[in-house]
Amino acid sequence: MFFGYDSSCMSQVDTNANYLRFMGTDSGSERDSAAVGGLVSLWFGGFGIGAILVGCMADEIGRLKCIQLGCVWAILGCALQASARNFTWMAFARIIGGIGCGHLNTIVPIWTSELADSNSRGAFVAVQFTLALTGGTIVYWTEYACLKTQSLAFAWRFPLALQVIFLLFIFCATPFYPESPRHLIRIGRLDEARVILQRARINTTDMEVERELAEIIAAIRIEAEQPPPSLWKTMITRDKLHTRRRILLGAGVQIMQKFTGIDFISTYAPEMFSLAGYTGDKPSLLAGGNFFGYTASLALAIYLCDRLGRRRLMLIGSSSMFLVLIVGGVLSRELIANADSNPALSSRCGAGVTAVLYIYTFIYGSTWLTTCWVYPTEIFPLVSRAKGTAVATVAFSLAGGIINEIVPYLIDAVSYWVFIIFALLNLVMLVPIYLFYIETANRQLEDLDFLFAQESPFFWHAERAFRQLKNGDISMEDKRNPAQAVAIL
Repeated sequence: MFFGYDSSCMSQVDTNANYLRFMGTDSGSERDSAAVGGLVSLWFGGFGIGAILVGCMADEIGRLKCIQLGCVWAILGCALQASARNFTWMAFARIIGGIGCGHLNTIVPIWTSELADSNSRGAFVAVQFTLALTGGTIVYWTEYACLKTQSLAFAWRFPLALQVIFLLFIFCATPFYPESPRHLIRIGRLDEARVILQRARINTTDMEVERELAEIIAAIRIEAEQPPPSLWKTMITRDKLHTRRRILLGAGVQIMQKFTGIDFISTYAPEMFSLAGYTGDKPSLLAGGNFFGYTASLALAIYLCDRLGRRRLMLIGSSSMFLVLIVGGVLSRELIANADSNPALSSRCGAGVTAVLYIYTFIYGSTWLTTCWVYPTEIFPLVSRAKGTAVATVAFSLAGGIINEIVPYLIDAVSYWVFIIFALLNLVMLVPIYLFYIETANRQLEDLDFLFAQESPFFWHAERAFRQLKNGDISMEDKRNPAQAVAIL
């Protein structure tokens, strides 16, 4: 809920006259738009720094302590943002707040994936993002209510301070949660890991728990052949676990999710509904209503994520968003062209654009939102999972920063063409998804080492080798080394 709240909290702060005066961005010049967009983008810079910190320390101090450390950063950032008096103060506050949020949003999905059963990892992360969108809905309507009932200063300072409540709860509750069993096994605490696996599995037997424990231990032994001091180097050079390929896939899915266009609708929702021809309070009300459909879309994601798998959801999502955004661009053009000559037709087109925005958001929430966060936590071996997921999150922050900086200019410069631009980007993304993205749903995390041991980057080669492996075409002796197993096939 904190992640959703924090990532959406600037949507109505950016247009608050009191906030703009304190930041010195109320002169009406082009510099103002750049400065306002820059403050939004600085959060993404901090987000990337927070992810890197997780990569450096999560394996040393454990997942739970790492979560608590992220809370400390985020609380400090919230306090500084709520008390900001000028642009420089707010800039540093946004970076620090981004560090905390990036820290938490990197480590929590890792912890979830390492704790969850293989056939429910996607559903667990989908539940988390349902709560994230609930947080986004809370902050949107909190800000709207404050704008209508309180002073302008209160309307932006109070919502920024309110998120500390989420963080204090996380910090105090974390010690009562179980540590990742995979982390415990890695540091030699096998008995604790065994107990957690028994308690975290539904209708399991001791034999199944021991089998999972043995698979994790075997994977750790294989991964231990990669010397820790050179780990960052092996992540960008060639190694037998093909870590570099996994980084490209993990970072790629995070970059692509930003280029689906979700930020130009979610972060700048009121502006997009203004493109639909609405004025006054209607754009803000429609943008707030869109959050309800966005949150509801996660119910479908919970159901589909592990049933259809990650590949299919990404392919279905991008195809559907391409078609919907093309329709949105056409309707938006007709709306503008007929605004003076045919107001009735223009109004109907405006209603159509609104429907497109709602449908698009629902599609994204039910397909891409969960997939892009769970996929990077699944594809990396345990020895580099924290660092690999951190790199993917850094890619998310860089792409998010770029998109949020240029979207205001795009909306002003090209108007309805912004729909067409992002529609074409969704179409282009179908190619790498189909060719290179291996299915991870309903598979043990340790099985991914065998899937990625294949020299070929194409998904069908990895799937064919993995099927032969599971069908018993390779001896148990050779299964201990994924690269050797695939070489034999």
